[in-house]
Amino acid sequence: MAPLLPVTQSDNDFLNRGFCVVDMPVMSDSFQATFANLPRDQHSPSRLRQIRLSQYLGFWDEVEWVFATLPQRKYIQSARYIRLAEAGGVPRHREPLEVDPSALIARVLEHLPIDRQEMLQVNVNQIRVVANSLFKGVTVPEGPHRDGHEYSVIAVARREKVKGGETQVIDPATMEVVYRQTLAENQAILIDDERYIHYATNIEPVEGEAGYRDIWVIEINRWESRAYGRAHERLAMAAEG
Repeated sequence: MAPLLPVTQSDNDFLNRGFCVVDMPVMSDSFQATFANLPRDQHSPSRLRQIRLSQYLGFWDEVEWVFATLPQRKYIQSARYIRLAEAGGVPRHREPLEVDPSALIARVLEHLPIDRQEMLQVNVNQIRVVANSLFKGVTVPEGPHRDGHEYSVIAVARREKVKGGETQVIDPATMEVVYRQTLAENQAILIDDERYIHYATNIEPVEGEAGYRDIWVIEINRWESRAYGRAHERLAMAAEG
């Protein structure tokens, strides 16, 4: 058995509590600017949400994580976890990312108890939620939920002229909020998605102006439990809501 990743304070937090907050790498201005070129989410017409998605196979190559882009497929979340009619069990089209998020994924994996012998499957969602006079800034339309993965990560890239967007970690047995924080730019929360459900409050424009919140949502599974491919799609679409 290969050793687990080196333990940091954040790793201890994750092992003890099932979640932790970490600092993400500061990306270049050109990298961040790609949020301005996200297509509108056509499956969420009542909200002004823009999104891209790419999916990866990842493995540890002696000194670093290596990620290979998987062929683009429809994005399907099981109705077992996602109760929103427009999303649960629905094949959704996503255009691929225009940038390489390897540095973001690698930083997340530094803080998770991942066995380096395991191959991984990773979803990386790039999302902008806009709040203005016409659209409410609904960041989590499905409400408190699990994503149906082993680990779920929400990383904030930018907050522009908005308030709100508090991330919450919730005990599903009691529905008690065990942790809450409005993540700052370049912060991420890593969550044991099999242990907790999570949520984020709406954003609102500051002083009536339009604003937005840019985030990365990273979903991680061992390859054997991947949320990708025909078997996953068949099971996700067959799950009862």
